[in-house]
Amino acid sequence: MLTKWLGSLVRGKAAARKVALTLSHDSVMLVRLHPEPLFLRETCHGQGDWARVIALLLEKAEAHGAQVRVILNAALVNQLQIEKPSVPENEMAGALPWAIKDLVSEPVTQLVCDYVDMPFNPTAKPRVTVICLMRNRMQLIAEAVNAKAQLQDVTTEEFALVELVGRSQRMELFLYRLPGQELSLMAVCEGQLCFSRQLRGFSMNGIGRGEGWPTEKFDELTLQIQRSWEYLAAQLKLGDAAQLYVAVSSPLLGSLVSHLTENFSFPVTAMANGAVVVGLEYLPPYALLQGAEA
Repeated sequence: MLTKWLGSLVRGKAAARKVALTLSHDSVMLVRLHPEPLFLRETCHGQGDWARVIALLLEKAEAHGAQVRVILNAALVNQLQIEKPSVPENEMAGALPWAIKDLVSEPVTQLVCDYVDMPFNPTAKPRVTVICLMRNRMQLIAEAVNAKAQLQDVTTEEFALVELVGRSQRMELFLYRLPGQELSLMAVCEGQLCFSRQLRGFSMNGIGRGEGWPTEKFDELTLQIQRSWEYLAAQLKLGDAAQLYVAVSSPLLGSLVSHLTENFSFPVTAMANGAVVVGLEYLPPYALLQGAEA
């Protein structure tokens, strides 16, 4: 993703070692799975500091020349859903910026855009999710990574997380909360993102300091999840959900899983993997590497 039309910015050579980086305004995180799992984080002072911090992390991870997959924090990209432009595939690169020009504040001539087809009702017009970022930001990322390693691709936290679920032919749901973000729900089927939304009003910031959720709050969340997958089943004809995975860092986790299990006919499971243990902020890069091995 976000490499479809970048040409020489991305080096296509294979590399023995693979790492994933998550970039944000104030930090860069690195995950490596082999030869042993490694989770690193360094603070930075804006995107102008990325090159220094990326070089430092690659050195610590002994990943000089490695194949690197980059994930952008949600604050660094625009992600929009639109009707798919009715143009041939070879004209999509030129059509996308103009299709979103009224939805973004940046000049479209300065944007790099890519897209993912979304599942849709056969009776409706096809829709796509468009991901775009400033061209100079993409150039900076490519130069910073390629100075020490080999940039493979660039994606978003949300699309990276898709790699954790959705291999089934039936719809699977993922309820998660990354640090500093809202509780979110996504639906995935056959490895394809079908739906995502933020569930506002379910703050967990006070949990663990004597505060908790009343039963009504659990019921409200259950209802929002139920309405979401019923909508998907009706609109996209995906059938009932096969599984709900939960990844939140909170003492509330056990109660949340128990409540959802009591209210849904499909299994509800607390996600467990190396990133969950170390910190949920590492979940997107971990997912990207884990998905590549599946």
